Amino acid sequence: MPRASLLWILLAVGGVLLVAGVTLAASRLSTQTIGLSSEPLSAGDELSPQEAATPEATADPQAAARRVRARRERARRAAARREQARAAATAAPTADPTAAPAATAAPPVVSDDDGASDDAIGSSSGSSDDSGSDDDSGQGRGRGRGRGRGGDDDD
Repeated sequence: MPRASLLWILLAVGGVLLVAGVTLAASRLSTQTIGLSSEPLSAGDELSPQEAATPEATADPQAAARRVRARRERARRAAARREQARAAATAAPTADPTAAPAATAAPPVVSDDDGASDDAIGSSSGSSDDSGSDDDSGQGRGRGRGRGRGGDDDD
C-alpha cells in the first residue's frame, strides 16, 4: 500500500474519532441539570411560610351567628344599592329647560381692500382675469377634494 493512501486513511479515521468525541462532549453538556431542575422537589419547603393556626370556628357559636347575620346584612345592602343604581341608569332622563343663548352681534368686517380691483393689478386692460387664481367654480381645486378616489371626479 502506498504511503500516501495510508496517510489519507489515518486522517479519515482520526477525523471520524474527532467528530465522535465532539458529539459526545456536546451531548454531555446538554444533559447536565442546571438551575431549579437540578434541585429536588422538596428543596424550597423551608422557604415557604408556615401555615397559620386557624381559630376554631365553633369556639363561640353566638359570635359565629353574629358574623353570619352581619355578612348577610352587608350583602342585602349591597344588592339594594346595585338595584338602585341599575334603576337610576335605566330611568328616562328628564329634559331640564334651559335658557336660550343670548343673541350676540356679529363682529365687524375688516377689509384689507385699498379700493383697487385685484383683477386690474398687473393688467392694463382692466378686463377680468380667468387664470383660475380666484376660482369660484366649485370644483374644489387645491382643497384636497377627490383624493383617494380613482376615476372621474365630476359628480
